[in-house]
Amino acid sequence: MATRNTSLYGFAIGALSAVALVSTTSFAQGKKAVAPTAPSASAPTAPAAGVKKGEDKVDISDLENKYWAPKDTDFSVVQNRTYSKDGRFFLTGHFGRPINDQWSVGNVAGLSVNYFWSERFGVQATHVMGSMANNEASDFIASNYGSGIYADHNRFVNYTGLAFNIVPFYAKMSFWGKKIIYFDMAISPTIGTTTYEQQIENGGSRKKSAFTYGLDVTQYFFFTNYFAIRADLKNQFLTEEIARYHTSGGIPTGGKVKDDSRIDTLFLLGLTFFY
Repeated sequence: MATRNTSLYGFAIGALSAVALVSTTSFAQGKKAVAPTAPSASAPTAPAAGVKKGEDKVDISDLENKYWAPKDTDFSVVQNRTYSKDGRFFLTGHFGRPINDQWSVGNVAGLSVNYFWSERFGVQATHVMGSMANNEASDFIASNYGSGIYADHNRFVNYTGLAFNIVPFYAKMSFWGKKIIYFDMAISPTIGTTTYEQQIENGGSRKKSAFTYGLDVTQYFFFTNYFAIRADLKNQFLTEEIARYHTSGGIPTGGKVKDDSRIDTLFLLGLTFFY
């Protein structure tokens, strides 16, 4: 009997111990599950009190409207110009040649003064002088068709004019991968006066002038803060009076043959000093 009671007592003690162990473990696990943890750096924080969900979003409607707009005038290209023209004077010495004179060949030289009140706009005064002579076509006619046979034509003497400079292009380019060259391209409508010489037999040539308008294309290549190389293509439109070189067809020497509308095209290279 004592042995049986002892066994029952031991069984009861073991059962109670097992229940106590299970209860302790369950309580510890439940307590661990509800324990607060420190928020991680990447975890989103809860919105502040009184702020409804969704009210903390950034409003990008203005950016979307500008992106889809057909034309946006609120933005422009930012240019960091190494060599500025704004508020500066330019002085250029030119040398070049006419490239479309039918009867003459020679060289031209000139001087230009520019002032730019901004990077895009400026004004210019130019004077160009010519040193011209007969070309091969004129000499061929004179030598093959007898004395006194010569083309009725005029010869360029000089040009003086004004221009309005518009500079829509500015760029940088690599030269052999070793140097960056900065350049501007200007487009300039011009007005001025061209002096020409009517060719008349026996040295009776006479000078006349004609109103001239044109369109120049100019390229500046900048190398220092004071000097640049300049290239010009000058296109000049004018109407000249052509005189008879030798009496022919009832028109005496020096008599008017016709009015000739023409284009004088000059190609010039120059060195520009700006300050």
